[in-house]
Amino acid sequence: MRARAGFRAGAAAVLAGCALLTTAPPAAASHGGPGGPTAAQVQASKDRVARLERQVRAASAAVASSQSALDQLTTDAEVAVEAYNRAVIVATAAQQRLDADQVVLDTAAARVRVVRHKVGAYAADAYRGADLANLDALFSSDGPQSLLDRLSGLDAVARAQRAVLQDLAAAQVYQHGVQQQAAAIAKQATDAAAAAARARDRAQQQVAAQTAAVAGLQQAQQHLADVLTHARAHATALERARLAALARARQEAAARRAAAAAAAAAAAALRQKNIHPGGSGSSSYFNTVSAGTEQAALNYAESQIGKPYEWGAAGPNSYDCSGLVMWAYAKVGVTVDHWTGFQWNEGAHIALSDLRAGDLVFFATNTNDPNTIHHVGMYIGNGQMVEAPYTGANVRISNAFRDDLIGAVRLYQH
Repeated sequence: MRARAGFRAGAAAVLAGCALLTTAPPAAASHGGPGGPTAAQVQASKDRVARLERQVRAASAAVASSQSALDQLTTDAEVAVEAYNRAVIVATAAQQRLDADQVVLDTAAARVRVVRHKVGAYAADAYRGADLANLDALFSSDGPQSLLDRLSGLDAVARAQRAVLQDLAAAQVYQHGVQQQAAAIAKQATDAAAAAARARDRAQQQVAAQTAAVAGLQQAQQHLADVLTHARAHATALERARLAALARARQEAAARRAAAAAAAAAAAALRQKNIHPGGSGSSSYFNTVSAGTEQAALNYAESQIGKPYEWGAAGPNSYDCSGLVMWAYAKVGVTVDHWTGFQWNEGAHIALSDLRAGDLVFFATNTNDPNTIHHVGMYIGNGQMVEAPYTGANVRISNAFRDDLIGAVRLYQH
């Protein structure tokens, strides 16, 4: 019963190990985009580590259980081997006793042969008429005394015959008893030795099978431990990458806020001097681009539809949102910076009702706060824009009038 329980525990752990082997290993830790690994990715990695830790604990328990079963089977095998050794000794002793009894059997057989010879002699005498001859002698006796002597002799002969017959019967009974006893002892010893050999072989087979099961469990346990080590390292790397990305994001956000504040301060200073884009007293620096220039820039942007988004890229093979705007307008001679915070302040803010093809549309997490702008697109018309959306997507045409739309800008002609 204990051996079977050990085998079941071992098989379950080995299956668990095999199931783990078919699980795809985690991808190497990476930044995962501008924000680094996501919180969900980090948590998923930690969850995987927790699952592996439970599997390692289960495998360790299975190894311990299977080893315990092996120890018990080994003990049982030792008992069976010793029982076999005892049975061999008993069988050897039985054979020695059988050899000794054979001497007795030979003596009994010789005795039976002697008695049978005597009985045979009497039978032959009777057949030849010895009794009749004795009777004739009895009737031809010379006197009473002679007759008595003869009768006494005949009686002695009869007693001798009876004694011989009794000896024959006793010898046969003894011979039969010794033979039966010797045969029973020999059979018992042979059966005991055969049963002990079977028990020994069965116990040794169980020990061999359980030994193999323990080895398999230990191998699976070691594999699980190795996978757990790598999973822990992966989870640690992911968490460190995320923390580093968050730190970078905080630094970049602080820089954007500072730049936006500086731009806002510059714009306020210009307003205080009554310098208005496109208005009286303004220089050509503040003239907005023409509709033709905007359309040309838009055409360049639309020619990039289908190319992949890549954070920090500004063409010609991939783009992020502000990189696409910068590249398209650079093609028509208009210079803008590679950041939505600057692009928001590099043109005149226009009403959405005044939008035309090529104008920039901006999107923010808080539509009342330009410091939260996170995306820009180029307006096409009919409520649509061309944009480089996000990691994993390509440059495309999308709806411009989203809930997070904060406003529109027509760039200055530098």
